[in-house]
Amino acid sequence: MKKIINIPEQVVEQMVEGLAKSHPEIVARIPDTRVIARVDKRPGKVGLVSGGGSGHEPAHAGYVGRGMLSAAVCGDVFTSPTPDQIYEGIKAADQGKGVLLIVKNYTGDVMNFDMAAELASVDDIQVEQIIVDDDIAVEDSTFTTGRRGVAGTVLVHKIVGAAAEAGANLAELKALGEKVIQHIKTIGVALSPCTVPEGWSSRL
Repeated sequence: MKKIINIPEQVVEQMVEGLAKSHPEIVARIPDTRVIARVDKRPGKVGLVSGGGSGHEPAHAGYVGRGMLSAAVCGDVFTSPTPDQIYEGIKAADQGKGVLLIVKNYTGDVMNFDMAAELASVDDIQVEQIIVDDDIAVEDSTFTTGRRGVAGTVLVHKIVGAAAEAGANLAELKALGEKVIQHIKTIGVALSPCTVPEGWSSRL
């Protein structure tokens, strides 16, 4: 056993709700979404939004807070969040100086974050994005679209988040993020295949 889960089909919903209730002084859940956002708003600060499929917590909702992300969007287990959910995260993070999207290099993530950015442009929200691709183990794999974005994404959250907190503008943050990504290399190793919660035969 790796985790204690009440109902596998509700694991993401309960995770998001539990995080918001556990730390109401830091984060809040945007109603009717799976978006976790900072409660302290600072007008004039560039917002940072990241996200992806659930199942590897605390990424990304656990990195919402001072000096890190403004909002995180949680998809289903191993499934990219939808464009409308990401769009809600962008709106929650926007404080008038634009939003930088930190996107992991998976086909679904890249496509859905792109669509969300287009939705935000209708609201005149300036959006830029950086693509994290730190996993050198699958650089030439026929099963992926180049290198994946994995654990190195946390370092991008921390470094770019600190610069945003210090007042860097959107262009500066994008350039910094791209520079950080160029210098991050990781290799993922697994001793056994993963098991998705919905596939478990027993419940507690």
